[in-house]
Amino acid sequence: MTDKHELDLLDNALDSLAEALAKFEEGDAGEGKAYKFAVLHMAHFIELVFKYHIAQKHELLIYKEPFAQKLDKNKTISLWEAVNFINNEAAGTVSKGFRTDLEWIKTLRNQIEHHKFEMDVAEVRISLGRIFRSVLEFLENYSDLDIEPHIPQRTMETFKVLSDEYEFRRRDALREADKVEAENTRVYSSGDDEPMARFDCPDCGNYTLVLNGDSATGYRCTLCSNEESDELPASCDICGVKTTYGELDFWHIDDGDVEARCNYCSGRYHAGKDD
Repeated sequence: MTDKHELDLLDNALDSLAEALAKFEEGDAGEGKAYKFAVLHMAHFIELVFKYHIAQKHELLIYKEPFAQKLDKNKTISLWEAVNFINNEAAGTVSKGFRTDLEWIKTLRNQIEHHKFEMDVAEVRISLGRIFRSVLEFLENYSDLDIEPHIPQRTMETFKVLSDEYEFRRRDALREADKVEAENTRVYSSGDDEPMARFDCPDCGNYTLVLNGDSATGYRCTLCSNEESDELPASCDICGVKTTYGELDFWHIDDGDVEARCNYCSGRYHAGKDD
């Protein structure tokens, strides 16, 4: 067994990505400080994968003085030099928005490495997801490198979530819905007056329609912001009977308001009997 461990440029980049995904997963599981290491590893992955892209043009281009008589392989180009090289190849390859995100992660990494730092966990999650998708888009459009086959199985689910913007938003919406549901657990001993905290959303099809005090119906989807469903609890404006929105008729009355009426108060029940 040897104590020597070597990684080439690409292996080193992919190793850092695997660690970033693993730490992101730990953060999602509730270990907030793990996002700090996700930032460090993701920043390292991005810098190395840019250098790998440049090295495919010529392996010496990643060094500070590639044409020096005696090449110093301990001095490689910086992230921004790599970005400038890539944009000089094709203007706008690293877009202004992408560069802003790179500046954010580079600054946060430096703060983590060199002195105290503050980290907004929600911002870190969203920003890491956005940056990662930008890197994947760059690789898809400007490189032959497909990193998915190199992702360890243990982090493949997190890779899939981060890679897909909708799935990333859906995961966040489900997390928020879980939180609302946990904070509004029904107390069955109190009877039927306490409303259900959560329903399936008919608009987006996710279990994300939850109690919301700012909504006209008392509920709002944490993913698509829909506020309506036939399953939501409601009551008749005439007799006060408790039912659901799907069981009510809505009548426009003289003052311009809308009145919700149950089966009896709307006349549907009696009409049905007459038939």
